[in-house]
Amino acid sequence: MSDVIAQLRQAGLFRDLDDDVLAEMAEYTHPRTLVRGEILFHADDPFRSFFVVNKGHIQLSRLASTGHEKVVEIIGPNETFAEAVLFMSGKRYPVDARALEPAELVEIGAEGFNHLLDTRPGLTRNLLATMSKRLHQLVQDVAALTLEDATGRVVGYLLAQTEAEGVDQPGTEVHLPAKKAAIASRLGIQPETFSRVLGRLRETGAIDVEGDRIRILDPRRLHAILE
Repeated sequence: MSDVIAQLRQAGLFRDLDDDVLAEMAEYTHPRTLVRGEILFHADDPFRSFFVVNKGHIQLSRLASTGHEKVVEIIGPNETFAEAVLFMSGKRYPVDARALEPAELVEIGAEGFNHLLDTRPGLTRNLLATMSKRLHQLVQDVAALTLEDATGRVVGYLLAQTEAEGVDQPGTEVHLPAKKAAIASRLGIQPETFSRVLGRLRETGAIDVEGDRIRILDPRRLHAILE
């Protein structure tokens, strides 16, 4: 029980909750482990649970009418996903969820969590705050896709990753959580465009690229691109 409470507390959604609330919530949870490439749920599957990522990354995606996969979001450790479906009509998952690498999750049953929302106002406020923050991020993403060129989108993504790590200075290392094709899809560009932009940024001395690791050598130059 203490391990589950500690895992739940790492998620921003539950960070400020009292131990008694988390202990009650833990009664509605169970661990899930996924191997690389394993599907957690498909779009239009009935909604039964939402999740906290403890380890690994989960890709949320949809199939476009053309048959191409569009990456909507990549969820990393200490983040929650699918909680917004609690308030959606129809109660079905709107996306596919797949593990990009071996992953460890906490699955939270929707029925039990709904009971907690009815009896714990603080939890409802936390949920609304988290969803508002995610909505704000989605608005920023839409603005970037509309207003930024490919270079601006890639730079914005790299800087967002450094902010997530709480570090933005020369030498900061960004570990790409997914294949470049998945990240390119997330940014609305082609994989070869993503690679070309990284190559140009490397030539300017702003970054260094080694496999799936990118070292930020000159963050000020990256920020200047977005100004």
